[in-house]
Amino acid sequence: MWHPDRTSKLIVGLCSVVWLICAIRPWDFEAWLLEQFATVVALSVLAWCVHRDIVFPTHAKLSMAVLFVAHTIGTHFTYSDTPYDAFFSAVSGVSINDLFGWTRNHYDRFVHLLYGVTMAMPAAIVLQHRLNCSVFTARFLAVHLIISTSALYELVEWWAALIFGGDLGMMYLGTQGDVWDAQMDIALAGAGQLTVYALVYAAHLLRVMSLHLRYRSS
Repeated sequence: MWHPDRTSKLIVGLCSVVWLICAIRPWDFEAWLLEQFATVVALSVLAWCVHRDIVFPTHAKLSMAVLFVAHTIGTHFTYSDTPYDAFFSAVSGVSINDLFGWTRNHYDRFVHLLYGVTMAMPAAIVLQHRLNCSVFTARFLAVHLIISTSALYELVEWWAALIFGGDLGMMYLGTQGDVWDAQMDIALAGAGQLTVYALVYAAHLLRVMSLHLRYRSS
């Protein structure tokens, strides 16, 4: 039986508030309903993890919450029209699109990258718990899991576009005219995850080197 701690309750409460706010008058209600498919799948997987008594550390809970919030915001505005550039310009006076010379809305790319970054550690934790394997093996398999689920989601978007067709189907597909959109999204998820593992490994090496130097100087 899951007994949530204070941190878990706070995270769940904040995510629920964000979802409720973003559910009010979304820019395109039909597109919002379609995007809830990913929300339901994610919550179902999380419920399965809880049922299997998989315990996530605080940093993993926070990373999953960040992904949930980013996705929820994207469902409200639609991924192709989320006004991140207008928001950033209003806050900082700088246009991200002008700064990098972007001509498309890159919010969908950002969330796919964020998927790899935020799910890197939770995915490895689940695999290590279920397979009782080493940390290296869990992270190696987690890379395959993130990339394969990213590819599966691209297939789901394609199927939805074929089934619903018209503007709704194209809005859900979200390619914005880029023929390599699916490949780029998958690659970004994998790149985000590998970057996290590289940084964690680098931090581990620095810690080991620091301890070694401290031992030699003592």
